[in-house]
Amino acid sequence: MHKTALAILASTIAFAAALSGTTAAAAVGTTPACADICILGVRTATHDTYDRLVIDFGEGDIPRWTTTVQDTPLYWGWEGSETQVPISGDSYLKVTLLPAETFDLNYKSTYNSPSYQSFNYPSLKGQALVYSFEDSNTFGLALGAHSSYKVFKLTAPNRIVIDVNH
Repeated sequence: MHKTALAILASTIAFAAALSGTTAAAAVGTTPACADICILGVRTATHDTYDRLVIDFGEGDIPRWTTTVQDTPLYWGWEGSETQVPISGDSYLKVTLLPAETFDLNYKSTYNSPSYQSFNYPSLKGQALVYSFEDSNTFGLALGAHSSYKVFKLTAPNRIVIDVNH
């Protein structure tokens, strides 16, 4: 009975996300074990005055983060890479998480979202996991004309929230 209720809850959440235009990331179930906290995925939504990107984590300490804003497009991997990420914006926000993992202790991916996505939101135009190596991961957000943002953490479940104002 308990597994059936969880399956119904998971499908209801996915259906509601599809109706509201959000992307669901983390599935209901067991949390994988990582050397540091596991990155499970991202989800997004638009609201009256801001767009939101949420990075979902497994159990453990939420990682530290740093942010940088740039006017130049995003590239995959290290600085100086020649492969551009296929999302466009007026500016770009990079959020680097440390320490956090996208692979569990058995080297199986824990990240369940697309590597990049485009959106037609007022301020958030796209997102990508632009860099992932060992315990360092960087998400790139393509922003619209307005680039005021705030980043904060929430627990139960663990997540980092990025609100981009309209």
